[in-house]
Amino acid sequence: MMFKIFFILPLLCISISIQAQSEDYKTQTLFIYNFIKYASWPDQQSEFIIQVYGDSPILSELKQLASLKKTPEGLAIKVVQTNELAAISTCNILYVANTKSKEMEAIAESTKGKPYLIISSRDGMTKKGAVVVFFLNEDERMGFTISRNKLTARKIKMSGELMRMAELVD
Repeated sequence: MMFKIFFILPLLCISISIQAQSEDYKTQTLFIYNFIKYASWPDQQSEFIIQVYGDSPILSELKQLASLKKTPEGLAIKVVQTNELAAISTCNILYVANTKSKEMEAIAESTKGKPYLIISSRDGMTKKGAVVVFFLNEDERMGFTISRNKLTARKIKMSGELMRMAELVD
């Protein structure tokens, strides 16, 4: 009997963790849409591009968002995905999947000077090049950090309201 409990308990924890993660992607997508609404990029193109680097469940959430919404300026939102660093192309938002976070420094270097809002959900990534990092606080609520220096270096402006919602670093 005790063996069954030790075997089933970890499986239960894994399924709860997977369920919480899938809900996080919906929340992250809502935050990303607010970034689109309350931030401005220099040299806006004819469409707003979100690129997902790596495999992530957020891809389907972002594609659903793109099918339903436009930017406040009326631009279509396009979502693309790549698994190759060399294939990262012009975009407004670059979401780095957790599976690719070990490449964050190389990503930041290869996109240096470009107005890409680089987003991650892996702790510590602002130190390695991400501009925004999502996290769960002790109440299991989604929050985000913003690197002010990296935001400024990438010439992206965010509204004061959005900045007040964030934990600011540097």
